[in-house]
Amino acid sequence: MELSSLFPVVDERATAKKVKKFFEKDFERLLRLADEQTSFFRSPNYDGMPKSPSTINGQEESAIKYITSDTAKAKSILKDIDVAINHCSKTNQIILFYRYIEFWPDWRVAQKVKYSTTRYNELKIAALVEFAERLCVQENRIDLREIQKASS
Repeated sequence: MELSSLFPVVDERATAKKVKKFFEKDFERLLRLADEQTSFFRSPNYDGMPKSPSTINGQEESAIKYITSDTAKAKSILKDIDVAINHCSKTNQIILFYRYIEFWPDWRVAQKVKYSTTRYNELKIAALVEFAERLCVQENRIDLREIQKASS
C-alpha cells in the first residue's frame, strides 16, 4: 500500500511559498496580538537531551483567564509554531529558527548549517514543508500545506 493513497500529496514548492508568506505577513501580527517578542521561542536544542515542558504557575493561570480572546488565540498559535519548529529535524529547526524567528538573511543561515547556497535553498524548502506538516497537527490545526490536485 502506498502512502499517497492514505495521505494527500503535498506540492512542496507551493507549500514552501505559502509558509514563507505566513512568516512574512502573519507572524509579525501574531506577535503583536499576543503582545510577545521573538524571544518567546526556544532556540534549537543542540545537546540532544530532551527538555521537559514548562509548567504554568497559579498566577500565570489566573492572568490567562483575563486576557482577551484574540490575545489568547494568538498566544496559542505562537505556541503551536514553537512546538512545530522544535519537533522538526535538527537542521530544519536551525533553518526555521534563524531564518524566520531571528530574521537572519539566507546567506548567514546557509553558513550556520554549513551548506552551499544551492543545497541550502533545497533544504529550506524541505524545512518549510516539514514545518507545515507539523503545524497542521498542533492544537489550532493551522494547515499551510498545498495539496497536489489529483490527476484524472
